Amino acid sequence: MSDTYDNPTLRPEMQEFLDIEGRGRLGECWNRVWVPTPSTKEAFIELQDCMNAAQSTKPRGLIITGEADTGKSRTMQAFRDLHQPRMDPESEYAEHRVIYLTAPDNPDPVVVLKKILAELGHPLRYNPSPADLRSHAVTMLKACRVGTVMIDEIHDISRDSRMNSKIVSFLVFMKSLINDTGRPFVVGGTQVVLDMIASEDQIAGRLNTVIKLKPFTLSEFAMILLAFERMLPLRRQSRFRENEGLVQLAYTLTQGYIGRLNYLLEDACKVAIDSGEERITLSTIDRVRDRSIVSVGRRVA
Repeated sequence: MSDTYDNPTLRPEMQEFLDIEGRGRLGECWNRVWVPTPSTKEAFIELQDCMNAAQSTKPRGLIITGEADTGKSRTMQAFRDLHQPRMDPESEYAEHRVIYLTAPDNPDPVVVLKKILAELGHPLRYNPSPADLRSHAVTMLKACRVGTVMIDEIHDISRDSRMNSKIVSFLVFMKSLINDTGRPFVVGGTQVVLDMIASEDQIAGRLNTVIKLKPFTLSEFAMILLAFERMLPLRRQSRFRENEGLVQLAYTLTQGYIGRLNYLLEDACKVAIDSGEERITLSTIDRVRDRSIVSVGRRVA
């Protein structure tokens, strides 16, 4: 990293990207720009408990819910990233403490089982019967010593009300798979998922802890924004702490949602890099305000 850069508070893991010219810098490292919040820290504690739980015939799992842009998916992905697969010299299989997948739009158990096997790196190369596919998936979940399975966007399977009977069958499949593996599962989704899970008593008994992620208050938002500043790959320090107007405008545009803040800061970084200013100011935020889906008047679901 060049000695001419003036961003002393930038976290060390982001400094290596500063020598990359243009917007390509963001493409190389934006997936690393993430800040844990009080809610995500609470979720991590519960996820850790699921991953390390003792084997059980009735394991207790977790629901992570909240409105869109409250950070559900990023929280689950960040937890997965902290627990990468590792080789066990005494086993022919890599150990996967956590696997993450998204739910299919159609409540189809076969799709879920195939996704699980793909995450474990052991897909079947032929077209098995549903029973054989399920048996193989359970065997591999145990062989790879999976601690917990995280299934995100579970609310997507409930979008079509004509599928009610399929959804019930899918939830029964989930309960049975949890029982067969003896491991807690984690599901993520919007608050619709709470009603969906509650509609089937037995699966509700397997997913009986709920973490609700919420938008931030202004004071919480200010602290999160300061933490983000230390992760932004810009060559000059933005000094958010000294700019109350910037903090207030960013809060107004994002309404305290961390997902929207992430998009806003990415757009602002593009402007800062393109202009050569290499820092985010109130003027920078004002220049990207019309890119916000909220500010142009569209309702965010």
